[in-house]
Amino acid sequence: MKILGYKLTLLVFLITLLSGFYMRLPLLDNLIRSFVIYLVFSVLYMAMLLIINHITLESMKSSAAGKQPPDKDKLNHATPNMAK
Repeated sequence: MKILGYKLTLLVFLITLLSGFYMRLPLLDNLIRSFVIYLVFSVLYMAMLLIINHITLESMKSSAAGKQPPDKDKLNHATPNMAK
């Protein structure tokens, strides 16, 4: 998955670079434009990965918390003592 993200961002850079050549932009303007688009795409990709990892971590925590046996102390305090 890490290599796929790297390849996608390089593909975006190359596409913007080639489109700049097609539009006959000067070389420096084309490189700056391509690099800025590359940075924006990379930041969006990183944000998406961060959100996905956070959601996965929270779902793993909640499923792990559901599988733990309940504490006996919590059960004793939660239920009233009927023997009195």
